[in-house]
Amino acid sequence: MIENSYSYSAYADMKDSLFDVKLKSCGHIFAKNGRRIKRPSGRDDWLLFYVAKGTEHFNLGDGINAPEGSFVFFKPSEPQEHVYNGEQTAEFYYIHFTAPKGFALFGFESSRIYKTTPSLEINEMFEDIIKELQAKDCCYEKICIAKFFNIVCLLERMTQSARRKPKKHADEILAIIQMMNKEYGANHTLSDYAEMARMSKFYFIRAFKEITGSSPLEYRAKIRLKKAAELLSSSNMTVGEITSHIGFNSQNYFCDAFKKHYGLSPTEYRNKQ
Repeated sequence: MIENSYSYSAYADMKDSLFDVKLKSCGHIFAKNGRRIKRPSGRDDWLLFYVAKGTEHFNLGDGINAPEGSFVFFKPSEPQEHVYNGEQTAEFYYIHFTAPKGFALFGFESSRIYKTTPSLEINEMFEDIIKELQAKDCCYEKICIAKFFNIVCLLERMTQSARRKPKKHADEILAIIQMMNKEYGANHTLSDYAEMARMSKFYFIRAFKEITGSSPLEYRAKIRLKKAAELLSSSNMTVGEITSHIGFNSQNYFCDAFKKHYGLSPTEYRNKQ
């Protein structure tokens, strides 16, 4: 049962595979409070579920909360039950795929929550797969499989890195990331963020980049552009209204940044949806 959500997704008609792994579909879910998935008998395929924003609660054992950056695999016929109970809209990505009998799941365990640092790079890879599946241009099957394996490899690297050496101040940085996602339109300065994290400005910037791979303002800009793309697709807001809503002071600067990131102007992007 699926409630209180909307999503966009794409489906494959794949003939090509890599190690006999084939993608069936990929999607991006925007979930509101009370959205629930309950599949007592699972599905007939494999699932990768990634938490991009918010915290999902999984009924595994005594119950497990999966915060931003968490992911889980489910194998065929494995029960799936999870729910979102947060106040803000959450975001999840998923990939359904098939694999041969005896598939080792890239070394991961199914029905186990893995927690890593949130990654915009991984979000963008999911988006790339969705676009490829929608366009179905030449060689899209190979590109989608390659990107899927890239996602899995990055998740494995991040998981192994977290096990070897927990990042110092990871909790403080994660709190700032969560705030950026909720208050993407607020023009906080680097000094503001550093004070919230109870760190010096210099060390905050250094710790943030070590954990996310981006500077704080670059990371926030990507969040804003992602929100802008969502609004262009799902709302009737004008480009000027979106510019102000997401925190840009200049419409020209916003349009330039959007085109640099997506390869299309905001108007062109909206017309293609």
